[in-house]
Amino acid sequence: MAVPESLRDMGRLVSPYGLVSRLTWLPVAEGEPAFKIYTGSLGNAGAALASLRGWEHDPASGNFDGAGGALDTETAAHLAVAESLERYSSCAWDPGRMIWATAEELGDEAIAPSRWPICSARELADPRSGLTEHDPRIPIRWLRGWSFTRRGPVYVPAVQVYLKFPPESAGERYTHPVSTGCAVHRDPAAAVTNGLLEVVERDSISLTWLQRLRLPRLEFDPADLAPEHRAFVERGASANVRTLLFDATTDLGVPVVYGVQLADHDPSLAQVVVATCDVDPGRAVAKLYREAASLRIALRALAPTQQDVVPEDTLTVVGGALQSAPLERRDRFDFLLDGDRPARRLDDLPRPGPGRSTLPWLLDRLHGAGCEVVVVDITTDEARQVGATAVRVLVPQLMPLSFVHRARYLAHPRLYEAPRAMGHPVRGEAEINPVPQPFA
Repeated sequence: MAVPESLRDMGRLVSPYGLVSRLTWLPVAEGEPAFKIYTGSLGNAGAALASLRGWEHDPASGNFDGAGGALDTETAAHLAVAESLERYSSCAWDPGRMIWATAEELGDEAIAPSRWPICSARELADPRSGLTEHDPRIPIRWLRGWSFTRRGPVYVPAVQVYLKFPPESAGERYTHPVSTGCAVHRDPAAAVTNGLLEVVERDSISLTWLQRLRLPRLEFDPADLAPEHRAFVERGASANVRTLLFDATTDLGVPVVYGVQLADHDPSLAQVVVATCDVDPGRAVAKLYREAASLRIALRALAPTQQDVVPEDTLTVVGGALQSAPLERRDRFDFLLDGDRPARRLDDLPRPGPGRSTLPWLLDRLHGAGCEVVVVDITTDEARQVGATAVRVLVPQLMPLSFVHRARYLAHPRLYEAPRAMGHPVRGEAEINPVPQPFA
C-alpha cells in the first residue's frame, strides 16, 4: 500500500541525528485487532530547545512521542513521524514571539483569560487543583493569532497555545495546557481543519462524560462504507473485543462518533473509550477502530505508572482511562450501556453538501453557534524542512477536555447550556460525574 503523498516527506525527519531518532513497531496483544502500530522517539527535547532546559520525559503525562496506526507498515510509521512532529512543534516555543501585557493594555484584539473556560469557585478553592483565579492586573505572555471569525489578528494567552509551558506569572495559573487543537499537515487548510475537528471532538467527549449524556446508539452496515473505510472496520473486528458506537454529535452539528470497547477476556482492560470527529462519518468510524488499537497498547504499557493514584488526584492523560478499565468497574458506563435509547445510522449524521469545501462548512457551523475560531501558527524549522505547517486551533466557547480531575472547568457555561440545547437533562455542578475522565 502506497504512503499518502501528504506523509511521504515526513520520513526525512527520521535518523539517529534527526527529529525522530527511531521508529518502533508495537505488537498488539494476541486476539486483538491486528493493526500496524508504530511509535516515534523524540528523545530529550531540552537538548535542542533552550525553552525546555531541565526536560523530563514522562509519557504518562504528555504523549510527547507520536504514534501511528494503519493497515500497512509504511503508512503507520509515517503517521508516527507526523504526530511526533506535531508534539514537538507544540512544545517548541520562542519567547521572542511573545509579549508581556494585560488584556486591558492590548485592547479589543486580546481574548482575555476571562473569556476562556474557567474552574468553579469550589475547584479553585482546592489547593491541589493547581490553578488560581486570574487577576487581570497581572501581566501574562501573549501570542498573535488569526481569528477566522473577526477576519483579523488577535492576541491569545500563550498558555492556551503551548505544552510544557511553565507559568512565569501568577496570572498564567488559570488553566492547564493540553494538546487539543494541535495539528500538522502539508496543506495549511487541512492542518486547520484537523485541529478544529479535534477541538469539536474534545468538547463532545467532555460533555458526554461530565453530564453522563445518554447518547443514541450508532448503527451501520459495513457494506455501506467506502472500501477504504470498510477495510478498517473489518480489520478491527475481533471475537475478543466488541466496539459499541454512539452518536455524540452536539448542537454544533459536526459529526462525532463515541466508542466504548468491551473486552471481557481482559479483566484489567475491559472498557476503553475512543472518540473521533470528521465531516465524513464513515471516515470517523474507520479512524476510531485504528486509534483504539493504538490506545490499548499504550494503556497496557503505562498501567504500572498509575497503580497507586487515587481518583481525586488523577493528573495524567491515561490516569482516568486506567482507573475505569477493570472489568469490575463497568458500571461506570451504565449511562451508555444500559437502557433503551434511540438508534441512528451514519446517513443520519450531518455533513457538507456535494461540492462544499470542508473548512468553510465547519466555520459556518461554529460561527452559527456563536463560537470564535482562532488559529496560531506554531510551525517549527523542522516542519518547514518537510513542507509542513503546524497550527494550534482554539475555540474559547467550547468545553475543554481536562485530565486533571480537580480542575475540570466546571464553571464553563457550555457545560450546562449545551445539554439543554441538545434535549438532554442538565446536571448541576454537584451532580457532575464524579469519576475521572476515561478518554485518553
